Amino acid sequence: MNRRHLLKCLGATLTLPWFESLAQNTAKAPIRYGCLLFANGVNPHEWGASGSGADMKLSSTLKPLEGLKQHFTVLKDLHVFNNTSGPHWPLFSNYLSGAQFKETLIPEGGESIDQVIARHTGKETPVPSLVLAVEPAESGLRGGVPAVYYSTISWSSKNTPIAPEVYPRAVFDRLLDTSGLLRDRSVLDVVLAQSKDMRRRLSGMDQQKLDEFMHSVRDLELRIERATKDGRLEGQKSRLGFSPSLNGIAFDPHDPQSRAEARATLHPQDVREHMRMMLDLMLLAWRMDKTRVATLIFNRDVSHMKFGFLNGVLNDQLHGISHHKEDPKKLASYQRINQFHVEQLAYLMKQMQSVDEGGGTTMLDNVILQFGSNMFNGDSHDGRNLPMILAGHGGGQIAGGRVLDFSAKAEDQQRACNLYLSFAQQMGVQIGKFGDSAGPLPL
Repeated sequence: MNRRHLLKCLGATLTLPWFESLAQNTAKAPIRYGCLLFANGVNPHEWGASGSGADMKLSSTLKPLEGLKQHFTVLKDLHVFNNTSGPHWPLFSNYLSGAQFKETLIPEGGESIDQVIARHTGKETPVPSLVLAVEPAESGLRGGVPAVYYSTISWSSKNTPIAPEVYPRAVFDRLLDTSGLLRDRSVLDVVLAQSKDMRRRLSGMDQQKLDEFMHSVRDLELRIERATKDGRLEGQKSRLGFSPSLNGIAFDPHDPQSRAEARATLHPQDVREHMRMMLDLMLLAWRMDKTRVATLIFNRDVSHMKFGFLNGVLNDQLHGISHHKEDPKKLASYQRINQFHVEQLAYLMKQMQSVDEGGGTTMLDNVILQFGSNMFNGDSHDGRNLPMILAGHGGGQIAGGRVLDFSAKAEDQQRACNLYLSFAQQMGVQIGKFGDSAGPLPL
């Protein structure tokens, strides 16, 4: 038996997670790589940690991670080497590539580390990588450069940015191969007989695991269906027949007001639910081993997303709040928004911690999960000290409960590409250099 088992019927395929009572080999769980990015930096007065282990002291923004200290490392003073203060566009899309962008009309960047890893791990999975976002991308130009610079961090080559998928239903359909399934039927309905047969072959504990897994799939399916009935962006089925980035909404690309109105129409109506859907889809993809590489952008650069649903937060756009000018009200809102994003990381970590992967390990033991933002202080566009957290243990290769401070290191040892090179090597990619790396960063 392989680690993964298929339930397949006309119209859909459900790949099941690992079950101890069906395992007939000792293969270890695969290692996954993921990146969660939020835009426009952090409140610099409320970000950071000190100490180690159980005695690690977390700033107010990182408090949601209090019970998970042994599973993450806070990284300090790493940066994309050419990514220093300046306009927005060189400070986002090169986050995972370290490329030095040029002010050209045709996109020109560099291959990102997620795609380098995906070329290696994608040989073993149906989907090489998931490139996801919550806030839709823009098309055309912004500020004299391709608008995609503000919208993606994944590049398959120096001239090929990958537009993120923002529709949960499209991701769900891709993961469960539902192209032949009529949408008035549940995925679980079409594999019902097979699932009952398999259940009889499982131990009591694995039967509970199967029931929990099937429930999680159905719950996600129902949430997408509800969003679709409500006419919300989170429920849109596909983008076929529409513009890849604006879903058929007509606008004049040369008229800033028209572009702004189109963007406003495309914002997720329920930010919290949309983010959770995308996180749950990442988790589902990794549980089924449909892919081992996934990136999720919570907000695009110069984000228009609003967080007025959080208590005490100004109902202004995130980008405007990030330019706080030390205003107390904006700083307080900025911190709470940052904390909200950290809460999403904590949620995903706890979900992974609950997934048994055999040999006494959980999914959290078998993931390399990068979390952070593309700049430090959004008010000054400070890209020299990226707020970054490394979660998970990479199959036992990465310790937790640490703060790694590179501020006293030589500049060539502060390059984020050193970290990315280490990620690739730990994922089994045989490369000795990535971007402007000077060597792998010991983890």
